[in-house]
Order: sequence, then C-alpha cells, then structure tokens
Amino acid sequence: MQHRYRRKAMTWCLALAVILVTPGVALAGGDKADPEENTVTEPETAVAEHEITEVLSSLPVLGTGLNVTITRGEDGEISAVALDPADGSTVVKENDHKMVFLLSDGDTEVVVKVRRNTIQTQVKADATADITGPGSWSADVFGNGAVTIPYTVSFEGNAPIITLGEIVTPEGVTAEAGEPKAGASDDGDKAFYKLKVRLASGEESAKVTLVAKTYVDDDGEVKVRFAVSVSDRSRHKHWDGDDDDRRRWDRDDDRDKGDREDETKRDRDDDDQDQSGDRDDDDG
Repeated sequence: MQHRYRRKAMTWCLALAVILVTPGVALAGGDKADPEENTVTEPETAVAEHEITEVLSSLPVLGTGLNVTITRGEDGEISAVALDPADGSTVVKENDHKMVFLLSDGDTEVVVKVRRNTIQTQVKADATADITGPGSWSADVFGNGAVTIPYTVSFEGNAPIITLGEIVTPEGVTAEAGEPKAGASDDGDKAFYKLKVRLASGEESAKVTLVAKTYVDDDGEVKVRFAVSVSDRSRHKHWDGDDDDRRRWDRDDDRDKGDREDETKRDRDDDDQDQSGDRDDDDG
C-alpha cells in the first residue's frame, strides 16, 4: 500500500509539471483574465487654453471719451478694431499686428498693437487736456468673466497721474494693484506715471499695465502718450520677467517693414522719445 501511494504521488507530480510548462494551460478552464489588463486607456483630451480675444478700452480722449474694441483672431493677429464714436476718424496705418487711427481733430492718434500675447491700446495727443478724465479697461482674461479696471488720468503741470477706481472681477479672480512708479527728468521736459495690476485665477496670472507720459519736443510743444496693455498669463515666458522684452517689442514693432516708408518726422520723433522714456521709467 505504501508503494502504491508513492506511485500515485509521483503520477500527480508529473501531471502538475506538464501543466506548468505547457503555455496557456494554466489559464485555461475556470480562470479568467483580469479585464483591466485588456482595457485600452484613451489619451486625455487636451483642454484648450483660454486666450484673450477681445479688449474694450474706454479712453479719456478729447473731452468726450472714445471706446476702442479690439478683437484678436485665432491666429493671434488683429481681427477687427471698432471705434465708438467713429465719426471723422481715419485709418492711417494697418497691418496684421498694428493699426493707427487719426481722430477727427486731425492731431490725436489711437494706436492698437497685438503681438506676442500682448494687446495694447495707446493714445498720442498734443496737449494734456486731450487725455484727461475717466476711462476704463475690460477683458475676459481667464475665460470666467470680464475684469474691469476703471481709472482717471490727470496732470499736475505736465506731470501725469493715474488713479485707479474699484476693480471689478468675476468669482475666482483676484486683482492686486502694485505701487505706482513716477518720475521726471531734471529739466522737466519728460515725466511719466506707471501702474501695474496683477490678476490671478488659480495658477494662471496676467498683468495689466497703465502708463502715461509727457515730453517736450524740439519745437517746445508738450506731447502726451497714454497706454493700457495686457499680457496673457504667466505661462508666456517672455513676459514673466522685467519689461526689457516689452521695450524690444515696441522698438521692433515700430520698425516693421511697411511702416518705414510712410513714417513722418513727427512719428520718428515720438518713437525716439518713447524709447528714451521707457529706458528712464521702466521699473523692471
């Protein structure tokens, strides 16, 4: 009996060995494969990042105010610019990234620039009285509602001052106004005032910059510039640091081919003054 038990045990061991070395046999029969092992994982669909597609600037121009609506296309270029009121205004320059409007007084210009994830509205005037009073800036920066920044531009002599009103933000968006920067040249021929408002929504951030400048040209006349610009969120690395990139962009844009041939002496003088003023006043 003991011998027969040992022979049966050896038989079972040989049978088990055959099963273990035969491919596929172990899972045959009652065992089923884990369904998760055969599940194909679909790649996550990328969420489209929100881009600022429209900016509304209500500018304190010529004592009556001017609404400038800038629309940016999917290609990042200017899609449309609307002025209200538009009576008497004419387009004097136009390309994919820049438009210049001459207003009805024949002297004041509105310049729109859209490039490198920055949208800027700028006014050039011949007197401080032409850019004085209340205005506002508004845009849907993060895709969750419009941010509205009211402000007032005033002057003490030729020195500009920008005063912010109560900033309106949608739920989940915060706004923080930085300390203003102001200065003037020793001879009083140039003066500037700059404010930055930093916006945040979760991990996203953006910056709205308001700048007013005055300078005396070669004929002894006071020239005034006021600009409001927004740069899309902090993920755009070339806008994360100081404003050196901004100065380079402004200079590059003013030197675009097609602008050179029809650039008047007044425009060249203005550009030179603007670059000089940027070097003096940009805080970095």
